[in-house]
Amino acid sequence: MSLRTLRIILWARLVTIRTELAALRKKSRLMLAVLGGFCLGYLAVGYYLFYTGLVFLRGFPVIGSLLAQRILFLIFGFFFAMLIFSNAIIGYANFFKNRETTFLLSLPIRSRDVYVWKLLESLVFASWALLFLSAPLMVAWGRASDARGPFYAEVLIAFLPFVIIPAQLGSWAILFLVRVLSMRWAKRLLFGVALCVILWLAFGLKPVTSTEAAQSGELLSYDSLLRHTRLSLSPALPSSWMAQSVLAWSDGFFRKGAFFFLVLLSTALMALLVSYEVAGPAFYGSWSASVGSRAQRLQRRSLRIRRKTDRRPLLETLFHAIPFISRPVKALALKDARLFSRDPTQWTQFLIFFGLLCIYVLNLRNVSLDYQSPFWEALVSHLNLAASTLTLSTLTTRFVFPQFSLEGRRLWIIGLSPIGMRKVLLQKFTFSCLAAMSVTVSIMTASSLMLHLPWTRICFFDAAIALPAAALCGLAVGLGALFPNLKEDNPSKIVSGFGGTLCLVISFVYIVVYVSLIAVPGMRQVTHLAFVIPDSAALLLALLGSAALVVIPLFLAFRRVKNLEF
Repeated sequence: MSLRTLRIILWARLVTIRTELAALRKKSRLMLAVLGGFCLGYLAVGYYLFYTGLVFLRGFPVIGSLLAQRILFLIFGFFFAMLIFSNAIIGYANFFKNRETTFLLSLPIRSRDVYVWKLLESLVFASWALLFLSAPLMVAWGRASDARGPFYAEVLIAFLPFVIIPAQLGSWAILFLVRVLSMRWAKRLLFGVALCVILWLAFGLKPVTSTEAAQSGELLSYDSLLRHTRLSLSPALPSSWMAQSVLAWSDGFFRKGAFFFLVLLSTALMALLVSYEVAGPAFYGSWSASVGSRAQRLQRRSLRIRRKTDRRPLLETLFHAIPFISRPVKALALKDARLFSRDPTQWTQFLIFFGLLCIYVLNLRNVSLDYQSPFWEALVSHLNLAASTLTLSTLTTRFVFPQFSLEGRRLWIIGLSPIGMRKVLLQKFTFSCLAAMSVTVSIMTASSLMLHLPWTRICFFDAAIALPAAALCGLAVGLGALFPNLKEDNPSKIVSGFGGTLCLVISFVYIVVYVSLIAVPGMRQVTHLAFVIPDSAALLLALLGSAALVVIPLFLAFRRVKNLEF
C-alpha cells in the first residue's frame, strides 16, 4: 500500500476518532467512570485469580510446573483460534458490508490498497481485546516465575506478530468463502453438511452410562489427562511459538525466546507479503462476486414475481401462522428476522455461540456421573446454571441490545406509524425473550440429562434459566432504547458503546446475585453452612429481582421513546 494513500486514510480516521473522543469527554462522564471502573476491576480481579491459580499449580510436586506450562500453551492456542474466527467475522463486515469500502473502491485507489487498509482496521478492532484480557495473565505469570523487568516489554512486543498471523488467515478464509459461496451449489452443499453434523450430534452421541464412567475412572492416569492437549504443543502452531517465547523469557533464556519470536515475526511478515501480492489483487473479484450474488438473487425473485410463481417464503409462512398476534407486530418481527438472516456477521456469530454451547454440553459427558456425594451433584448442577446464564447474558447483549439501534435513520417511519414506539419495544422484547428461552431451556434440559439429574431437578433448572432469559432480554431491550446509536449499522460497534458495556456489567452483577440466591436451598441440604436467608426468601428475592430487571428498563425506555425526536 502506498504511504501517501495510507497517510491520507489514517489522517481521516484519526480526525474522526479525535472528534468522537472530544464529544465523549463532554457528554459521557458517567460512561468513562463506568468503563474505567470496570476495566480496573477486571485487571485487579483477573491478576489476583491468575496469580493465585499459578501459585497453586506450581505448589504440586513434580507435575505442578508442567501443568502450568500446558495451560499456557492451551490459552495461547485458544486465543489463536478465536482470533481467526473474530477476524473472519469482522473482516466480512469490513470488506463486503461496509459503505466505506464501496466508497473507497469508487475512488482512484488500487483495490489491494483498500484491502490492506480494511485488513489493518479489522486487525485492530478484533485484537485489542486480546491485549486487555491477557494483560493480567502475563503480569501474574511474570510475578509467579520471578521474571526480570524486561520480560513484560518483550511479551508486549511479541504480541504484535502473534495477532497479525490469525488476522491474515481470517481474511484469506473470508475471501475464499465469499468467492465460493457466491455459487448456488456451494451454499446447498454447505447446508447439507451442516444438517448432517447436527443430526450426528443429536442422534449419534449419547450420555455416558454409569458403567462407562466407572471404567474410565479406573483407567484414569496423568498421561490420559494430558493426552488431548498435545495438539497445543505442535511446533507448527504460531500459538506454540508464542508460548515458547513467554516460557523462555520468564525463565531468563533470552536467546531461546528471541528465536521463537523471530519465527513469529518472519511468519507474520511473510503473511503480510502474501496478503499484499496475492490476496490484495483477488479482493476485488471476491467483492464483485458478493455484490453479484445479491443482485442475481434479487433478479430471480423479481422474475418469479412477474411469472406469478413466487410462493410465500417459509419464514413468512411461519410468522403468519402465529395466532393471537396482530398483523403489524408480525410484520415487525418478520422484518427483524429477515435482517438477522440476511446479515452473515449476525448469524455466524450466533452459530459460533451455539456451537460452543453444544461443545460444552457434549463435554459434560466426561463428568463423573457416579455421584457418591450429593454435594457434588448440587455443586455441578448449579455451576451448570451459572455457565448457561453467563452465556445467555453474552447472547442478549450481543444480539438483543443492538436491535433498536439497527432501525437507524429509518426509525422515524416506524415512529410515525399507527403502531407506536411502545408496541415496537414490546415486540422486540417478546420475540427476543421467546428466542432466548427456546435456546437456553433446550440447552439446560440437554445438559441436565447429560448429568443424569432427576426430572424434578430438570424442571427446576429449566424454570431457573427461563426467568433470567426474560430478565436479561428486558434489560437489553430497555438499555438499547435508552442508549441508541442510530448512526451505526454495525452491531459489533453498537455493542462496544456505553450502553452495551453497561448492559454487560449489569447482567454480570445480576447473574452473580441470582445464581447465589437460587443455590441457597440446594446447597443448604448438602452442606453444614449456616445461611442467613431462608429458602423461600432467597427464591422470592430472585423472582423479584428478575421482575425488576424487566420492568424498570422497559418503563424508562417507554418514557425515552415517547419524547424521541426523529
